[in-house]
Amino acid sequence: MSVEPWTNSFERFQQLSNVILVSPDESQTRDATIESARPHGDRALLKFAGITDDDALRQWTIEIPEEKARRRDKNEFFLHDLVGLRLVDKDGRDRGETVEAYEGGGGVLLNVRRSDGKKYEVPFAESICLEVDLPKKRILVDLPEGIDED
Repeated sequence: MSVEPWTNSFERFQQLSNVILVSPDESQTRDATIESARPHGDRALLKFAGITDDDALRQWTIEIPEEKARRRDKNEFFLHDLVGLRLVDKDGRDRGETVEAYEGGGGVLLNVRRSDGKKYEVPFAESICLEVDLPKKRILVDLPEGIDED
């Protein structure tokens, strides 16, 4: 299968064997074993044991158990680390909760839901997201004026 890697190290695929495949709507999962992996341009070609119909898994993602995740550097986060965090500004005002974090054209974007249910996007940039505190489940932010308005 041809895979778009979300890792900065192709060798990561060669270090893994047991992974979890997750359907695009996240309603299904499937355990899988990587038999082989090799680079192919900016993609990876993976062979899974017992899986021959790659069209059946189109748009599925590959996940690994948390204990198999690589160690992160300081101020480095997995996208799923950012989901569920409260955004709080310098004045202590709640600016919403991150409901999704994803790679956008210019970097990572946070999809934030305000207390009234409306959503807005925030670039996950050091100039905006000043401090991420995972244990406290919050991000100290300095939001550009008007970014969270309708």
